[in-house]
Amino acid sequence: MPVSSFFPSIHRADRAGRTLRLLVLWLFLLSAPVLYAADDAYLAGYVASVLEREYRLHGAHVEVQDGVVVIRTESLSGIPEDKLKVALKEIPGVRRVEVLETVEAPVPAASGAAAAAAVQPPRSNWFPDDLLVVPFHADPRWPHFSAAVRRFQNDPNFSNMFAGNFGETFAFYRGPAPFGGQWDFSVQAGVFSLFDVSSVSGSNDLVNADYRFGLMTGYRTGRLSGFIRLYHQSSHLGDEFVLNSQVNRINLSYEELDLKLSFDAASWLRLYGGGGLLVRRDPGDMGIGTAQWGVELSSPWTLWGGHLRPVAYGDFQAHERTQWQVAHSLMAGLQLERVQIGHRKVQVLFEYFSGPSPDGQFFVQQAKWLGVGIHLYF
Repeated sequence: MPVSSFFPSIHRADRAGRTLRLLVLWLFLLSAPVLYAADDAYLAGYVASVLEREYRLHGAHVEVQDGVVVIRTESLSGIPEDKLKVALKEIPGVRRVEVLETVEAPVPAASGAAAAAAVQPPRSNWFPDDLLVVPFHADPRWPHFSAAVRRFQNDPNFSNMFAGNFGETFAFYRGPAPFGGQWDFSVQAGVFSLFDVSSVSGSNDLVNADYRFGLMTGYRTGRLSGFIRLYHQSSHLGDEFVLNSQVNRINLSYEELDLKLSFDAASWLRLYGGGGLLVRRDPGDMGIGTAQWGVELSSPWTLWGGHLRPVAYGDFQAHERTQWQVAHSLMAGLQLERVQIGHRKVQVLFEYFSGPSPDGQFFVQQAKWLGVGIHLYF
């Protein structure tokens, strides 16, 4: 082939290659917005699914634009905002997460703007694996698993004590309720025991055991939750303690109907309160009125690379049977964020108590202690 005819072929091939590259670049630029839109739409649906299945944030709205996720919800229902953000940022494609706690509905996105998705409204289901009403953590008689050592102050009978509790609240059914809320039916049961680890006999005598069983109906809508509960409690002294002491046994048992409300003032602050009536009691001369209120704080910041979260709780109770003297139960410590047993959270809490004793056989006596314990909650 002559050289003169060879070079034009090369030039034509170069022009064809440049034209092909420009065509590919042009097609990519045209399709990029569509690809990003598809990614944002996928992320919006994925995040909405996670909020529904893992966090039960029913009614929340999700918007995604260029990988930036915006969540609008009336309440986080006690979910730490930083923990939610960290979990969602692990989703591939999510660049940033913003959470807006607001009752205002989002403005519909314009065409080509943010992709949007809504978390499905609550549906009826059997045996849900969480609770609508978060436990009252500093309540000495809220059924849960715990082990604590206590040092009683200025007490002629007790010094070093061990409190071992076990119990739980089991939800059987959940369904939709008025005002965009949910209701559930639960069974609550627990045993609260107190041992004297400094007893003269050296046998770590069982001092008192309270048994509680109840039926509870809970409700939640947004920041507001509450329950109505009917429960039975009976109290018993340990045999060795009776043999080694001069205490007079009380045949204490009663049924109480109570109503409690809780409000999430912020993602880190919760207030609750309510009252109840003893519908049956033994001894029959006990007062029937009860009152309870409290405050709970959960730090929006974590320690040690997100492994620990500071928490603080205060529970206050006054009963007619103790002339409305207020019992103060204060707890503070750390929640282990990366350690879970099933759906239960592990907490290590220091505790202080002062007021009428929560241990049934000694309810007419004053108690004061300092302690530390491990607590497991749903």
